[in-house]
Amino acid sequence: MRISKEPEERKQEILETAMRLFSINGFEKTSISDIAKEMGVAQGLCYRYFPSKDILFQTAVNEYASILVSKMTAGLNIKQSSLKQILNTMATFTESKDDIYYSAFHDKQNKNFHDLLSVRMCELLVPVVSEIIETANANHEIDVPDVQSYASFCVFGQLGILMDETLSSQEKADKIKSFLLNLFKI
Repeated sequence: MRISKEPEERKQEILETAMRLFSINGFEKTSISDIAKEMGVAQGLCYRYFPSKDILFQTAVNEYASILVSKMTAGLNIKQSSLKQILNTMATFTESKDDIYYSAFHDKQNKNFHDLLSVRMCELLVPVVSEIIETANANHEIDVPDVQSYASFCVFGQLGILMDETLSSQEKADKIKSFLLNLFKI
């Protein structure tokens, strides 16, 4: 008996199944055929939503990065908070082991998954940080002549600290906040 599902529900089911299998077997050892078999559907159904395994994976990276960035910026009131308030309250870490794709992105055999996720999150955060800096400029809290460069540096520059496995999450957050407060002289 064929089970019909809404397109978004089916797409999400394919993504979740793929990421679970990537986590267990690794990306290279998981095929679209494996994903379809695990779901009990025809391989063509997976290809209808994702023309290739790479596109499926890139979709998962984009989705998870969007989820994490949304968590990081939740409750952020850029127009009404000072830059210092934002830096002191903005979440640095939002991942949880219970997150839908956490295990796939944090498995040692999938290290480049995590690196791709980090870069995509940075890409999504640059416009948010640009808006924060522009607002702080407009409110005369700071005087930054090149907002885009500062925003890119603030976001991408954190990766060195974030990927330092010798630091605890709290030490990373403290270092990043301290650096940004010093950078903006606030």
